[in-house]
Amino acid sequence: MKSINLIFGCHAHQPVGNFDFVFERAYGDCYLPFLDVLERYPDVRVTMHFTGPLYDWFEENAPHFLERLAAMVRTGQIEIMGGGYYEPLLCAIPERDARSQIERMSGYCERRFGVRPGGMWLTERVWEPHMARILASAGIAYTPLDDSHFLYSGLDREELFGYYLTEDEGMSVRIFPIQERLRYLVPFHPVEETINWLEEHATESGTRCAVLHDDYEKFGVWPGTNKSVYGEGWLERFFQALSENKSWLRSVTYGQYMAANTALGRTYITCASYDEMMTWALPTGTQRELVHAREDLKQSPDLYQACAKFMRGGFWRSFLAKYAESNNIQKRMLRASSRLDRLRRTAAGDPRLNDAEKLLQQGQCNCAYWHGVFGGLYLNHLRTALYEKIIASDVVMDGIEADGLRFPRFESVDFDGDGNPEGILENERLALFFSPSDGGTLFEIDYKPKPFNIGNVLTRREEVYHEQIQQGSAIIGQETGGDLSIHELVKAKEANLDRLLVYDPWRRVSLRDRFISVNATAESLWSGTEPELGPFARIPYAMTGEGGIIRLEAKGTMKSPGLAGAHLHKTISLAQREASFEVDYLIEFMAPAHSELLFGTELTFNFLTGDAPDRYYQSDSAPIEDNRLGSRGVLEEISHIAARDEWQHLEISFSFSRPARLFRFPVDTVSQSEDGQERVHQGCVVVPCWTLSEDTSRFSVGLRIDITQPDV
Repeated sequence: MKSINLIFGCHAHQPVGNFDFVFERAYGDCYLPFLDVLERYPDVRVTMHFTGPLYDWFEENAPHFLERLAAMVRTGQIEIMGGGYYEPLLCAIPERDARSQIERMSGYCERRFGVRPGGMWLTERVWEPHMARILASAGIAYTPLDDSHFLYSGLDREELFGYYLTEDEGMSVRIFPIQERLRYLVPFHPVEETINWLEEHATESGTRCAVLHDDYEKFGVWPGTNKSVYGEGWLERFFQALSENKSWLRSVTYGQYMAANTALGRTYITCASYDEMMTWALPTGTQRELVHAREDLKQSPDLYQACAKFMRGGFWRSFLAKYAESNNIQKRMLRASSRLDRLRRTAAGDPRLNDAEKLLQQGQCNCAYWHGVFGGLYLNHLRTALYEKIIASDVVMDGIEADGLRFPRFESVDFDGDGNPEGILENERLALFFSPSDGGTLFEIDYKPKPFNIGNVLTRREEVYHEQIQQGSAIIGQETGGDLSIHELVKAKEANLDRLLVYDPWRRVSLRDRFISVNATAESLWSGTEPELGPFARIPYAMTGEGGIIRLEAKGTMKSPGLAGAHLHKTISLAQREASFEVDYLIEFMAPAHSELLFGTELTFNFLTGDAPDRYYQSDSAPIEDNRLGSRGVLEEISHIAARDEWQHLEISFSFSRPARLFRFPVDTVSQSEDGQERVHQGCVVVPCWTLSEDTSRFSVGLRIDITQPDV
């Protein structure tokens, strides 16, 4: 009789910083009912992986769920899989942190379930060859990867029913291919299709193994699946079918299969992830070409099948080049990690180092470092959570180093890895990050008393999936059944999202210096259509600094008639101990200026939403008719404006040495998520502008951040 082994695994994850109601919904709609069904089918074996944020939530909110898991681990029905505790991408963090994250998870599982995991879930199945060494050195024996990894590396589909050995520097790990066909069948197609597929691949020897390992959230969280999986009984029928066919379809765990079967051989896997991830990592233009080429090839199914494994996308690290904001978070994390590593040697034994390490590891949670069908980087609350943890880790380390720190201080360093120096001004309350090469801009404003990056604004960019909105092919607000994967859904959460498809001419950061017409409007600035009459928004600035001061200057040829050029100086002075700084501008013209020109500087901030009533503008110098952060407009002769966030009890205020014409507008993106394309608020821009003198103009901008007291 022909037979086959089936490894069925579930990977469950919620990111650091996700809303509590999301955890509660996932638990009630997915994690708990899945376990309820599984307990009724003792012949079904499941390998389960939960990430640290979920374990933390379960410990606080549902410890009985963990107790039920532990009982099923003891009976052998569930195999617990390890991983990096806070679900980091191993390619994005230092090896020392990778081993530490894996050890944190292995230690937790040993304490909670009485067993140390033999395998681990590799975040997003992002593989690079050196990971074999990292996993082996951390005591990990195996990990599942996508079948695409193996196909890209030269293996044939018929060779993907078992496991292989791979190694780096002689340190080996076992790797299992996950069958893509099973990922797309379960739970979106009738159970019989999965059983038939497995029967087709069964053999007389019975040594073959098919691996189905995918997101736990497919069983109740993904659109329509709670109804189909539980309400309509898909999971019950699936487990019933596995039980009824156990004579030829053996439900096993990874550990059980490895104990009875040897490796199929040794192989080496190229840098890869699942197919969709590698497509998303490509630059937008190249991604579009690949998507269209695949669509064309699918007109000839046989040709597409033959060519598919040669039509791969990029690899994960390309996100760091595609999105400056992703690179920013990663480099900010690396900076904190390097500091912690140094303190592990110079302040060994200080118990606060463990607190700093946990915060750093939470700041390594992968989701907001990239973007695909999940919101990821586009979800501002997830980016905010990462910055909160990383900044908080630095604050702990400030306390450890207190006696050796001299604030305020200036540092010149290639922070973002682009070969150009960035400038960092820091005191005990603020850390400011400047990019001389990108218009002398201020791209990060870390407020330490309440760890928060005020400047955490995402630039509006073109994405390939915007074509669905532009072409009108997205379904608006309609519920879907559980018969489609999120990779196959084309939905939009609201109508008219095409009106928001505005793309920024540059990264949305502060102190981007602009010369514009006196006829400029908030609309033209919001839409990016306002002509630039000077070069200073983009050109490199020269930088010097010491103590709490950075000096930036640049010369450029003007585009306005009658102006040959200008020499622009801006000096940023950070307060000694306060969360405030001042920017002094001096503009010298090489020929007389004229009144048909405005000089302005963009100031950006992010309080997470533009329409909540507890977040608004207020001014000491002028009434604001519509004070919502999401409002668009202009204020005349204003010398002060503040943005207040009563939810976080924060206020950021801007003051001007000369009354300014002040434009304001929100930054909203259209991004893809598992529930469809959606509007996401990314921050606000205020642009104070002044008319210019004939030869020399001076302006000052002050910025201050305060914690406001909640109303009693």
